[in-house]
Amino acid sequence: MRILQFLFFLCLPFNWLIGQNSDDTKKLLVSKDSVSFYSFNKKGVSEYTVLESKKLSKKYIEYSKPFPEELQLVELDVLAPVVSEDGSVYFLYPGGGVLFKYFNGLFERIDESFPHRNQFSGYFFEYKKELYLLGGYGYWKANSLLIKFNFEVRNWELVRALGQTPINGINNGSFVLDKNKLHVFDFYTRLDDLNVKNNSHYVLDLDQMLWKKEGALNNTLFSESKKEYELQAEFGNSLLQKNVNEWPLRIITPRDNQIRFYNAEQLHNVNSLAIVVGKNIVYPVLSADREYETLIVRDLYNNITLINEEYLTNDFNLFTSYFIYAGGFCLLLILITFIKFKKEKFVFFLSENNLSGLNKTIPIDKDERFVLELILNAKERKIDNFLLLNYFKNSKISNDASIKRKNKVIQELNQKALEKFEIVLIIKSSKQTDSRQTVYCLNPKIEL
Repeated sequence: MRILQFLFFLCLPFNWLIGQNSDDTKKLLVSKDSVSFYSFNKKGVSEYTVLESKKLSKKYIEYSKPFPEELQLVELDVLAPVVSEDGSVYFLYPGGGVLFKYFNGLFERIDESFPHRNQFSGYFFEYKKELYLLGGYGYWKANSLLIKFNFEVRNWELVRALGQTPINGINNGSFVLDKNKLHVFDFYTRLDDLNVKNNSHYVLDLDQMLWKKEGALNNTLFSESKKEYELQAEFGNSLLQKNVNEWPLRIITPRDNQIRFYNAEQLHNVNSLAIVVGKNIVYPVLSADREYETLIVRDLYNNITLINEEYLTNDFNLFTSYFIYAGGFCLLLILITFIKFKKEKFVFFLSENNLSGLNKTIPIDKDERFVLELILNAKERKIDNFLLLNYFKNSKISNDASIKRKNKVIQELNQKALEKFEIVLIIKSSKQTDSRQTVYCLNPKIEL
């Protein structure tokens, strides 16, 4: 019995020593660049470099001042981190407002604001050395607020963005910052005290502060019952998403309108604290006795296999858009063609015994030829009825018989042209200066 007690007390200092040398069990991993990352706890920060062998080189720094009181009872993994261009790391308190900064061993609060509590699940990011917070949820509503931190007054200010803003809010969304374009998709809005899925893809131009609606998301991938991904990690100009207890993994690249699906069975123990460092994925794993964490490094592309590809925005909607544009173009083409043919003239040639045109010919007699020549040589190719009637008058027949003879010649000529050319040659109308008088003219579509 004494031997067992001796062994127990002998092992106690050793276990205690392991606990003292190890970091706190709760860490916050933050990707620094393509080969290094930070691991923050409440005592200090470890800066790791991923070697080619996938082993880690570590440099530990204790904070030069006591850790901020506001975070003493808060788990660090609830903070939203952003690594700045100058090497600073900023941490935003949930809901917005309270802001912390780490730089050169100093972890401190830098704002003079207060907990806003109205932008939970908002997107915290940096653009051109300015810190922004977009959207979120609070006080029973979602919003599309865009605020920026003013380093001079150490407070937040509203940024006005124009265009097709998601007016009912952006809550719990997916975001990809690609140069000056912020892609926003797969998010909830708040309508009548209910969370409603918004299946649209929006883009915010950060140079012009202008919103644009890109289109509808692929409805086979973004259904009404949105699937929550426990792991969402920035991956260059893409977003990596995975449920930790399932094999599939997907990488969304809005610039290419693309979603790639992978089998990630070899990453079976990846968890929601994972980050992407260059081409590697890094995540902590607890020891069997849950006393300390081990950091696992895996080459991302060597441990996943491509399964399938899909569009980000719905290809059916793209087809609909193209169909509308193509239909509009066809209608315009038909209209132009109609106008062209309506104004186009048909050329006919008059010979002694024939009238030719449209690759066809009809025979004409001397009376029909005279009528055509008379109209052709008249001013504006119009001739009064009495001038035409004079040709058909004869002392041997009555005036009525002469009129009938004239009408018969014009009627037969038009009948032959209509049967052969499908066009009327001579048109009868009232004279403009005197509606009681009749004039005959050549069809305006005919060039004789």
